[in-house]
Amino acid sequence: MTAGRNAGTPSAHRPRTASGPSDPRAQAVRHRLYIATWFLCAAASGSLWAQETPSLADLVKEERFEDALGLIEAEIANTAADVFDLQFQRAQLLLVTGQVEKAEHTYRSLITRYPARPEPYNNLARIYAGQGRLDQAAALLRAGLFTDPNYRKLFDNLNQVYSEQAARSLRRALDPSDPKADATLPLQSLGEISPAPLDN
Repeated sequence: MTAGRNAGTPSAHRPRTASGPSDPRAQAVRHRLYIATWFLCAAASGSLWAQETPSLADLVKEERFEDALGLIEAEIANTAADVFDLQFQRAQLLLVTGQVEKAEHTYRSLITRYPARPEPYNNLARIYAGQGRLDQAAALLRAGLFTDPNYRKLFDNLNQVYSEQAARSLRRALDPSDPKADATLPLQSLGEISPAPLDN
């Protein structure tokens, strides 16, 4: 089952102005709550959601993210079928547990193995934007839109990156010493694509 798409017509969208970087600790708390929400609200029909102990939902609810990651990795190792959704969920858990480099590697691997899927382009771009690598984030979002020009989340995020880059360029032109003009400042506000429920 693929990740849900909120497709829209790009021409109907009005670009939003990107907000500045937020407090990293608050960002981490929000991200943990977000991960817990999409896990617990997902359909509980897959093998990982079966009423066994421990279940993936139980582990996430208890914030035992390392154990949840181990459960998903065990499922990947034992699955011979297409594992896109499992790997996509794994990348999310890697982020929650602070393993950013491994999450990046997983998203890059997904892009290589599934070049027609726009979701990993978006979420890897979100990581890059959070690191202040806006040019690379924009390139990934453009590549993702090439796979699906109507994927609204990518279009929204690309508009946000462009708006932030333009704002920083203007600040730099008006006052090169303005700290907000730094082109390498993190941009934390890009939207993330949630994994699909696992229903094997």
